[in-house]
Amino acid sequence: MSSDWHLQVPQLLQQFLLRFYPDLSSEPAEVHRAFNDLKVPLRRGIFEFVASQLQRVAPADVKNYYHNTWVKQFSESPAPYRSEIQELVREVVVVRGEEVREAIQVFVARHPEKQFNLRQLQQVFNIAKYRTKAEDASEARTEGSEGFSVSIDQCLLFQTACGMQELLVF
Repeated sequence: MSSDWHLQVPQLLQQFLLRFYPDLSSEPAEVHRAFNDLKVPLRRGIFEFVASQLQRVAPADVKNYYHNTWVKQFSESPAPYRSEIQELVREVVVVRGEEVREAIQVFVARHPEKQFNLRQLQQVFNIAKYRTKAEDASEARTEGSEGFSVSIDQCLLFQTACGMQELLVF
């Protein structure tokens, strides 16, 4: 498989989309918009079509490249919003018990001027959920262990108070 096949993907996507949008330009942003505007049943076969034109590239590879790489040029990175995302996950998912998608909807509503890749947001929010739960579990273990923190002096006092002095042989 040639490593430069991905350079042909935008043109092949456009070729497929021309069936539905005869006036579609070759601008990548327009191709992306047209793909997103296309109803899901009409999208079926697009990755198979592109793969068949490329030869020796699997449709799954085309799909993964499209969703994981190519489309990201048209969206805002969630990286600068990591602390806000973490807070939203704690508030919406952990405290309120809502699904991750609810937290994503709140986040997107807070930033209507931004265009985010929803698959990427799903990944980032799921990672934040995992980290939040791991941090909470770690804090719970730490808090729980503090409740059982006993000094040797307290232990000796307890043993003495219970009449177990005979066990204290030094």
